[in-house]
Amino acid sequence: GSIHTPVIGPAFIRPFREHHFDPTAITRHDFVETNGSNCLACSPLLISASLMPLDSGYWIAAQSFMLFTALGVLATNQCHKWAHTDEAQVPAPVRWAQCAGLVLSPEHHRLHHTAPFDSHFCTSNGWLNGSLNRLLRARR
Repeated sequence: GSIHTPVIGPAFIRPFREHHFDPTAITRHDFVETNGSNCLACSPLLISASLMPLDSGYWIAAQSFMLFTALGVLATNQCHKWAHTDEAQVPAPVRWAQCAGLVLSPEHHRLHHTAPFDSHFCTSNGWLNGSLNRLLRARR
């Protein structure tokens, strides 16, 4: 796709390309611009989860999985933004979570923006980077 692809171009492709041209651009976006496209992407998942019957363990497990997946997707751009934000502007609890490895730290994410720019793609907490990096190396 391109930035001109209907719907996904302006909402997903443009910010992705902008971010790799100007990594700190995300720090100048307000809350809605930072997180809005992820909220839209999660809407079908959240609507589906809210319509599920809760009359068996299977449906409760499926709904829980969908809700926690949606929450993870909803948080990812904000976590990514904090990894690029000046430390003095990041709330203290978030800095603690970054140090604890619960939220993507600037040090960890910096590896993604280092040549050859082919690793560390997980933008919420970095937990999947080891697996993703191995997968990408195996495909080469």
